[in-house]
Amino acid sequence: MKDKSTVKKMRHAFFGSAILLIIAVIAYGIGCYPLYINAKSNVMHQLYDELKDIEISDMDDDDRESLNEYQNEKIDILIVDSNFREIYSNKGEMSQSYIRKRFQDCLKEYREEGVIDRRIYQSRQRLILKGKIVQEKNIYYVYLRKDVQSAYEIVHASVFYFSVAIAILILIQYLWYRKCRTEENNEIGQADLQLQERQTEFVANVSHELKTPIAVVSSQIEMLELMGDKIDRAYYFSSIHEELDKMSKMVGELLDFSMLDNALNTMEISSVDVSEMIEYLLLRYEGLFNQKGIRIEQKISPNAVVRGNQMYLERAVNNYLMNAMQHTGQGKKICVTVQKEKKYITINVFNEGEQIAENQLEHIWESFYTLSRKNKGGDTQKMNAGLGLYMVKKIMEYHKGKCGAENQANGVNFWLQIPVYEEKSK
Repeated sequence: MKDKSTVKKMRHAFFGSAILLIIAVIAYGIGCYPLYINAKSNVMHQLYDELKDIEISDMDDDDRESLNEYQNEKIDILIVDSNFREIYSNKGEMSQSYIRKRFQDCLKEYREEGVIDRRIYQSRQRLILKGKIVQEKNIYYVYLRKDVQSAYEIVHASVFYFSVAIAILILIQYLWYRKCRTEENNEIGQADLQLQERQTEFVANVSHELKTPIAVVSSQIEMLELMGDKIDRAYYFSSIHEELDKMSKMVGELLDFSMLDNALNTMEISSVDVSEMIEYLLLRYEGLFNQKGIRIEQKISPNAVVRGNQMYLERAVNNYLMNAMQHTGQGKKICVTVQKEKKYITINVFNEGEQIAENQLEHIWESFYTLSRKNKGGDTQKMNAGLGLYMVKKIMEYHKGKCGAENQANGVNFWLQIPVYEEKSK
């Protein structure tokens, strides 16, 4: 599932980037033409300003070379004096009829600020700057012309360069995609290896857990056979029965564990009143708690409704209660609270007793984790967490909830958070 989800995200990112690039090309195609016209207009103004700084009556080779550099911009330059004699042209010598048409017949249009006239034709535009330069007592008229290719040609050229850029970017994204796929495959391989290691560890833990009660039962049966009536037979039978109960419970947990994922995937979902569910559980275990001398305190908010499967939610809370009862001594208390918050229903099961080492809190949710806790005599006792808390974690994952544990004064608090069920208005 993770592999398919990652590939899907990569594909979406890939096609999303391609669409953005296409949009960028279209946007540039629409906006590039006025930008291009504006850029060429600025170049013509720059050229006109340079002409103002040149002593036109005495132009030398350096001045002419400086003007010739504008040939790359394909700007036609023609300068005449007040008598309409040609002073400079980068297009060769002009005829008198051409000069008269450009200057003498429209002299009023030439101004010192050098205004650009933009003329639009069917296939092109023409930018014409007409300027009047006064140097000492001399007057010179400047005619600058730039033919701008059509918008289609500009966009067409731009699209070509952008297409090259897109091809390069697509190639980069493809290489990045291949790299991510390789890393993903490596992660999947590593995950498979870790899963195999966990399965091996699980089988080893199960074998170890079953080995101990089997060995105890075997030794006690052997003692009954050898010693006959010379030993307390009732004690040995009681001990054998106790060990068989342990094995029966463990086998039941193993069956639950083997079917848990499949059962959770196919579980029926409905609205569950957590408040009523926990009140029922506490009522059901009231006799057992009283028998063990454990006090129960409860603070349950009413109408705490969630969306889920009542059987599995009940199992999760039941595992908390049984775990609390196992670690609560006579005369101590267990406190159960249900808090209805904005987005979550929070269930707390606190039990008075020995705290859990901080470095073990994150591991108690693992299957068959060996937990170290001190007994009443102060000695460290090794206990197996079994599958109870592991199942709580799995149930919460399928309900999109959270679970955790934290040490508090004089005990440990186990909590669950389940999203609030909000009925959609019709």
